[in-house]
Order: sequence, then structure tokens, then C-alpha cells
Amino acid sequence: MSVGALPYLGSGLGYRRELGDRTLAARSDIDFVEVVVEEFLDRPDGLDELRRIVEIYPVVPHGLGLSIGTAGPLDRGYLTAIKRVSDVSGSPYYSDHLCMTRVPGIDLGQLAPMWFSTGVLRGTIDRVNEVQETLGKPLVLENVTYLVELTGSDLTQPEFFARLVEATGCGILLDVTNVYTNAVNHGFDPHQFLADMPLDAVVQVHLAGGFWHDGVLMDGHSHPVPPQVWELFADLCARTDIKAALLEYDQNYPDFADLVDQVATARRIMSG
Repeated sequence: MSVGALPYLGSGLGYRRELGDRTLAARSDIDFVEVVVEEFLDRPDGLDELRRIVEIYPVVPHGLGLSIGTAGPLDRGYLTAIKRVSDVSGSPYYSDHLCMTRVPGIDLGQLAPMWFSTGVLRGTIDRVNEVQETLGKPLVLENVTYLVELTGSDLTQPEFFARLVEATGCGILLDVTNVYTNAVNHGFDPHQFLADMPLDAVVQVHLAGGFWHDGVLMDGHSHPVPPQVWELFADLCARTDIKAALLEYDQNYPDFADLVDQVATARRIMSG
């Protein structure tokens, strides 16, 4: 299935066990949920829990461990494991990050930036094609935050995304908060970044709020979506049609009603 043919999912919330019962009871206010794949891989009852969620919501699985930017072969054991979660979810696509989480022999323990070079692009194309062939559905890749810009890249991030999309047919999960965070920390225009991206390939959006630490804006998934991110999201929606927008919270949870209000705000902006 091409990303252009993927279904419209609406405005959703990241599923977190701390909010599980309230999330499952809020079907009239939340259109879909995104689950973090790693939370369902190792627990014996993980897939049974996922099946219960799928009975209530459309579910999109979101992984952390593909390390699609790492040179060399993919972890076939991990790929087999995420396929089980992907199959149970019944999702139209699978998402992860355009980044590295490991280098040969080392688990980095975080979403690390990768080099946007033509050499890295060739290997990334091969790995994306392998993932899509294995999962039997489009792979949708997310832009990440970075504290340090890597030297040695001969492509911009939008150029890298554009060539990857053209070669593989994959989609983009555009984290608008990450765009804003990087723009603040590295001094570029986030609206121009949107204009440079291959927006026809954007399938889903992430929205979140961060915090300041030692003069650096951090992607914390811990605070309400700030006005600047809502403004950037509105700009994106004016430029292209978005199929899914998702609110992320991982800590410092507000009242559940506040989460529902932010989901509703995303829905209003999407609908114009």
C-alpha cells in the first residue's frame, strides 16, 4: 500500500499504562492510540494486552529499536519480534525513527542523530526496503532531536528524507515538536524546514511539550504543547493533508481532561 492510500486516523493519544484504564474509557474523545512496541515484546501477556487495546481502538505501533541509520544488517531477531506486534495491531503502517540507536557492538541507549550523506542513504534505502518487505506494510520514519550537528553530511535532512521517500515509498512521521526544538537550539527557521520537506509523504505527526535545561530546550514529552508548536502544526496542516496527529506524554501527566483537550485542539487544527 502506498502512503497516499493510507487511511485517515484522526487525532490520538500515546498509550501509556499509567493512563491505560482512562484511555480505554475515552473512546469517544480519542480517535486512535499509538503503542510503544518495546512495551509489548518481552512480557508473556504483552500481546494479549495489545489485543484488548485493538478491540477498542485503531492502533499504530511505534518502535524505538530499528536503528535504521546504522550501517550493516538489521537485527533479524528484533525484526521478527516487531512483526508479531505489528501483525496483532492490524495497523496500516509501522513507525520508528530516522536515527541510530546502536553502532556495531554498542547499544547507544538513545535516539542518536545520523549522517545525512549519500553513502548512508544507500544503506538506509536497503534497510527500509527490507523492513517494508518483512512487515508487509509501509514504514513511516520520524525526525529526531539532536544536541550536536554531525559533520560530514552532504545532504540536508529534508533532502535525505526526500530521496529516501522517492527510493522506497516509505512515509514520514513528522514530529513538529522536534522540528521546533531543533530550530530553537540550532537557530534555523522551522517554517522553512517544513517548506523544504517532502510533505506529500507525511502520514503522521507527533505533538508534545518539553522543558528548558541549562539554556537548552529539551524534548521531554512532559508538558503541554506550547503555542509555538501549535502554530507550526497549523502551518503544516495548511500545506498538506495529515492523516494522523498524536499527543505524546511520558511523564508529569496532567489531569486526563487536559490531555483530551489537547487531542481535541489537534483535531480542530487538522480539520481547518
